[in-house]
Amino acid sequence: MDRLPIFLKLTNKPCLVVGGGTVAERKVRLLQRTGAKISVLASSVTESLQAQIDLGRITYFPEQYSDAVGAGFWLIIAATDDESLNHRIAMDADVAGRFCNVVDDNAASSFILPAIVDRSPIIVAIGTEGNAPVLAQQLKNRIEAWIPQRIGDLAAQAGRWRDLVKKRFGSLRERRRFWQRFFTGPIAEHLLAGRQVAAEKAMRAELVGEITDDKESQGEAWIVGAGPGDPGLVTLRGQQLIGRADVVLYDRLVSKPILDFARKEAELIPVGKRAGSQEMSQTEINELLVELVREGNRVCRLKGGDPFVFGRGGEEALSLANAGLPFQIVPGISAALGCAAYAGIPLTLRGVSGSVTLATAKLSNDLGPDWPQLLNSGHTLALYMGVGSIADIRRQLKDGGVSPDLPVAIVENGTTSRQRTILSSAACIDDDAKKANIVSPAMIFIGKSVGAAEHLQWFDGQTVNSDVVLDDLHTSHIDYLRLIETG
Repeated sequence: MDRLPIFLKLTNKPCLVVGGGTVAERKVRLLQRTGAKISVLASSVTESLQAQIDLGRITYFPEQYSDAVGAGFWLIIAATDDESLNHRIAMDADVAGRFCNVVDDNAASSFILPAIVDRSPIIVAIGTEGNAPVLAQQLKNRIEAWIPQRIGDLAAQAGRWRDLVKKRFGSLRERRRFWQRFFTGPIAEHLLAGRQVAAEKAMRAELVGEITDDKESQGEAWIVGAGPGDPGLVTLRGQQLIGRADVVLYDRLVSKPILDFARKEAELIPVGKRAGSQEMSQTEINELLVELVREGNRVCRLKGGDPFVFGRGGEEALSLANAGLPFQIVPGISAALGCAAYAGIPLTLRGVSGSVTLATAKLSNDLGPDWPQLLNSGHTLALYMGVGSIADIRRQLKDGGVSPDLPVAIVENGTTSRQRTILSSAACIDDDAKKANIVSPAMIFIGKSVGAAEHLQWFDGQTVNSDVVLDDLHTSHIDYLRLIETG
């Protein structure tokens, strides 16, 4: 280990940044987070630095560097584009006994700035002793995904309660056991979920010895949106909860890479339902979820897309609420949003579509939606669970007076390596879907803005164009943009 990792307290400490460019600006922003008294020495500065100077947050010296400048500062950062000047600053700082960092020059620096994960008061610093800063940044990103967002709140609350715990538990062993329970038990779970009142109530009960075995063993449910398929689209909070669960109940649309976020010891239970073949009813799923939580398990109910967008997450949450069991809801990227983005379909587009409706192909009474109302000028329709009703959709579009040239797209297995996009029209969508042998899961998009997909392909999925589509689709990108501008 060539360098000792330390955490410096810079509150009100005089610190100097030599240089006024964008690199110096980044270093100033970092120092400002520590509460340091910052001065900048440079012949000119960026607009952002000038704004900070004008507000009195930074002291500015518009002059040339001299060896006497750094004498009054506790820490110096050399951030100029002059290598020889940076080395001179570093040598002067060494003679004066001051810490100095030379940007992008490990050898000349007496200290280096690590990649930082800031969950104050939890701070994680990642350093490679200046050898591989890009690798340090990649490690930072992975740690960011692993550490809960509210872990700092947990640590801060523990700090506020330390004196109370010390008074309550006389021996070091008792205090250690308490903190072990604290950081792995329901109090921590409440704080990480943002339930401050519940955490304080549980803490008071713990300190006066009122917690019962039943309370300590009670589990919790996490209803988590897994997104449309690409594991990279699962939210950080979702990944963290999947990784902490004792049991994962998952739908059939949840892919294996997403299930790989779970612990090896976790029990994985498939509870997915397929149209026409329901292996487990919704009532049975609700009952299983309640039973597992009552047994004291941390249960992640993992649902494709967003749990509250045609995911029946509301029914499961109500079952838990009626049973008096704790739960959290973690949203996910819905199938409509994910599939549209990966197929290059803007759900809203200036001058073309000003609103969007998420709907199912059939209502509970088996009647079709009010197509003329849904597809009025400037509207996009995203249909879930419509693969088996494409012929009915085409007929209803015709009967509803919808233009036969209105663009329609079907996105099958959206956001995955198996994605296929069929670009068609209201008059031809059933024939084109049949030719392509489209199967579930798939989203159907209808509306003028769907035509932009012809020009916005970026994902490596397969795209098939119908022989009969809106003429506008065959225009160039520039011409299509002109059509948008003119409405």
